[in-house]
Amino acid sequence: MQQAVAHANAGRWTEAEQCARRVLAAKPLDPSALNVLGTVAMNTGRSAEAVGWFRQAASGQPNNPFIQFNLGEAHRRLQAYEIAAKFFQRAAALKSDFAEAYASAGDAYRLMGQGTDAERCYRAALKRAPAMLAALNGLGLLRLQHGDAAAAAERFEAGCKAAPVGHPLRPILLANLGLARLQLGYGPGGLALLAQAVEAGPQDPEAWRRLAGALRHTRVAPAMPGFRDTLLQLFDRPDVNPRNLATAAIAVLRQDPEIHQLLETIAQAPAELARTLEREAATASRLIQDRLFRALLASAPVPDVAIELTLVRLRTDLLNLTDGMTDALEEELGLAIALARQAFLNEYVLFAAPAEQARVADLITALDREDIGGQAGDLTKIAIVAAYRPLATTPLAMRLESSALPALAELLREQLSEPAEEAELRAQLPVLKPPTDIISRAVQQQYEQSPYPRWTRCSLGDPLPFPRAIQNALPDLSAGEIPDLDHPRVLIAGCGTGLETMRVATTYRGASILAIDLSAASLGYAMRKARAYGLAEVEHLQADILDLPTLEERFDLIDSFGVLHHMADPALGLQVLAGLLRPDGLLFVGLYSEIGRRAVVEARAHIARGGYRDDPDGIRALRRSLMLDGAPPALDGVMSPASDFWTLSDCRDLLFHVNEHRFTLPQIGEMLSAAGLEFLGVQFGHAADRTRYVAQNTRSGALRDLARLHRHELEHPEIFGDTYRLWARPRRPST
Repeated sequence: MQQAVAHANAGRWTEAEQCARRVLAAKPLDPSALNVLGTVAMNTGRSAEAVGWFRQAASGQPNNPFIQFNLGEAHRRLQAYEIAAKFFQRAAALKSDFAEAYASAGDAYRLMGQGTDAERCYRAALKRAPAMLAALNGLGLLRLQHGDAAAAAERFEAGCKAAPVGHPLRPILLANLGLARLQLGYGPGGLALLAQAVEAGPQDPEAWRRLAGALRHTRVAPAMPGFRDTLLQLFDRPDVNPRNLATAAIAVLRQDPEIHQLLETIAQAPAELARTLEREAATASRLIQDRLFRALLASAPVPDVAIELTLVRLRTDLLNLTDGMTDALEEELGLAIALARQAFLNEYVLFAAPAEQARVADLITALDREDIGGQAGDLTKIAIVAAYRPLATTPLAMRLESSALPALAELLREQLSEPAEEAELRAQLPVLKPPTDIISRAVQQQYEQSPYPRWTRCSLGDPLPFPRAIQNALPDLSAGEIPDLDHPRVLIAGCGTGLETMRVATTYRGASILAIDLSAASLGYAMRKARAYGLAEVEHLQADILDLPTLEERFDLIDSFGVLHHMADPALGLQVLAGLLRPDGLLFVGLYSEIGRRAVVEARAHIARGGYRDDPDGIRALRRSLMLDGAPPALDGVMSPASDFWTLSDCRDLLFHVNEHRFTLPQIGEMLSAAGLEFLGVQFGHAADRTRYVAQNTRSGALRDLARLHRHELEHPEIFGDTYRLWARPRRPST
């Protein structure tokens, strides 16, 4: 028995089980041996089996607090939190100084959304062990949920100071302290802590995803050793959206003073671009050869004017090399591929003069007459073509599809294989009925031409049980107001290219999803991505929201982000969705803010005055004018790194949409009321914004008060970005 315990304490599970079974062979109901077998099962992924062993052990020693604790832990791992809490509490009652049992009970209550009971247990644990890390972390999380980031940071910081290097909770405490600091507005310090959490626990995928999420749209980056390597690893992770890393990558590149000065000079004097690059050739070369710069080009649209202008010039220089400098072409293959992948990502939004496009056409003709082999010079020419137009639209496509060109494998996959797969999936797409509404048809045509948004990888996470996921989104909603569902039925009303589908599928465990959209091109993209990510519980359907009542189905959750404001009558669309909810169903909707989109309104007026056409050439001409001539101050917001300015379809959706409505929060309140819906709350784009609102509006119910939220937005126009993220449900009869 002593050997079994020693092996279990050291994590030698096979040896521990062998010794425990030898004990049971002599003494079949020995509680200690049964407890060891339960411990082995629990720590080798068999928690349900562990419960059985622990129950047998408890029947022999009902007053053993450690066996009761183990029963609680096994149920916690099975996410049976209510049962787990009872066993943890029983363990604490049997052993009054059992601080760990109190802390674990607190975790179970917190995960059930019972904050008062959780805080009571955490405080009981800290009374017995003031440096109990789990209790400090749990109390910090409770404070964070209630918007008190300062108090949360105090708890997490105390935990970090008490946690020795190598302790399993240290990475979690560092990450939570980082999140709290970000909410308090300490950007670089918060990001540095999240990066330290990754370094302390590199095996935890959630730590990497948390850091990537925090880096989204940041213009600062930690100036700490190793952060560049961490960022490069993030670009390689399949569970991270590389778009979230783009501005951080640019910030790291700008930490080189000479590169920073180069980009500043280009931005301030774009007409002098060629002269600047010639004068600063060594610095420009260092930027172009930088591993992080190449990773950015191949992974995400670049949201920076100076870099985009540099890419335009680089592309022209590469095209000039095709006039006969074979050796130089061979040396530039890697750069040409990176530029081609960037051009495909931004959907060829880079400007090119007609004469330049004519030279590309000549290059295509020349290549079409030649044998396509594996010579580096020929491969570079193909990549240069791909930097100007999609290969699938050229006469080279069929020959390239059947050619073995390993150096171009990624490029050919993105530009040939994946579009072909989308076309195949579109042919199988079920259609509810063709839209008849004139605005619906116009919107459909836009997205057939410009599926939105284009994306390579999405940020993944471990889906949560439905009640916990809703509680995370609406922490002020009581547990009794949230349906306790294992398999929620979800409608995504306007799934676009599937990014919303991925978000829903990775948020709600066990969700069965119906994803609809007007655009077959968008749905083909979404279906390819769903197949790539192995989403089995997703159906796709081409349909107009106005026609959905014919489905005769009701949903537990309807998610419709960025869709209703493009309908002819958004209020009617909202009424249709409200009618598709079950009585206790929930609606998540994204609607444009009249206040938050002031810059877009100014930009649309600027477009009308300039006569820019709603086509790729018109979009490119507008962007080139804004970059070279400078944007009026009122338009600065549309060119921010966080805006949809940086790809063709994004820019079209942002500035050239065929139909758009904007709202204030009081107007949305009237729409919700007319649709028979009750407003439940709004999600802030950044946690720091929520913290500020809660600090300035301390009265109960402030997060569900549309009038108060409206006044706050008037004082802080950036608070919700350009789109409200709102929750509602069918209005319940008063009692």
